[in-house]
Amino acid sequence: MVSIYKKKYHWTVGVITVLLLLLLSACGQNTSAPQEGKGSSNKIDEIEITVTHYPTGLYAVPYNVGIEKGFFKEEGIKIKAVMGSSGGGTTVRNVLSGKLPFGEVSTAAAIQSYLAGAPIKIIAGGVQSVSDVVYLTRKDASFEKPEDFVGHKWGYTSPGSVTETVSQLIFGSLGIEKEKVKMIATGGINEGLTLLEKGEVDSAIMLDPAYSVEKDKWKTLFRASEYVPHFQQSVIVASPQTIKERPDLVERFLRAYRKSVEWVYNNPEEAAKIFAKSAEIDEGASIEAIKEMASLKHWSPSIQEESLKQVLTGMQAVGTLKNPEDIDWNELLDQQFLQENERLDIQNLQ
Repeated sequence: MVSIYKKKYHWTVGVITVLLLLLLSACGQNTSAPQEGKGSSNKIDEIEITVTHYPTGLYAVPYNVGIEKGFFKEEGIKIKAVMGSSGGGTTVRNVLSGKLPFGEVSTAAAIQSYLAGAPIKIIAGGVQSVSDVVYLTRKDASFEKPEDFVGHKWGYTSPGSVTETVSQLIFGSLGIEKEKVKMIATGGINEGLTLLEKGEVDSAIMLDPAYSVEKDKWKTLFRASEYVPHFQQSVIVASPQTIKERPDLVERFLRAYRKSVEWVYNNPEEAAKIFAKSAEIDEGASIEAIKEMASLKHWSPSIQEESLKQVLTGMQAVGTLKNPEDIDWNELLDQQFLQENERLDIQNLQ
């Protein structure tokens, strides 16, 4: 089966945790020496960052736009490279190849890394929903809704992944016990579609914008957000040392990100064209997907209470979090660079 994915999506929390541990070791070092240029300090900071599933995941859109439209440059930042996370070995090599002051990773991975002892700080939100996750089945299958999968084979990518977490949230919201559905880890999105085609699983997922290209090959069941409307899919992280030594850089980086998100919402079609060029995907599919995501406010630097609580509930359901009380949110979450209306009241999580 031919897929437009140039990189496989493996949403394995363990892999991303390794990434974070190495990332934070690297970003504890000084960033590149500033050069003369625009920005609040009349300097240009040249940096590299890491963004999960870059360049084909929709996490990339605000960064593509910010670079293309000059929003990072306006803030005195030049992003020399954006490192993706297509797999364990590649991820490690990418992280070790440069100094990475910022990264966007799954919220669950950030929490697990913190609980494992990594000196991580969540400084902002990223992707605010799972609207880009679409569940599919074969065209000739009789399945229509999650309840129809009791006693059948439900595919997700890997243990502890966003797809397993969201799957458990979906069934939990409907009162369906996890034992009633045969949960099968497919190993990746492409692999899941292959298994679905062979009849070895009865459902699989696709992500936009690939879904917008290939949806006619499958029977669409639903978008994950129809059952899980609030979910903090990713967050932006930094090390305590970066925050302490370069608070101006953190502030300018998030300001540029915020400008980029706002521009995407005001110009979704042009943003989609920028993304399509970077990701090397079909422009029409990109426009369809990003218009949909923009209408749902898919990206935001804010930290939202209900969305974060859903992540914690999902992590408990899949066994990657035993006790939410183990998280010291005052230690993990640093909201000083967010606007007042973007901040979370930590007391509501305790």
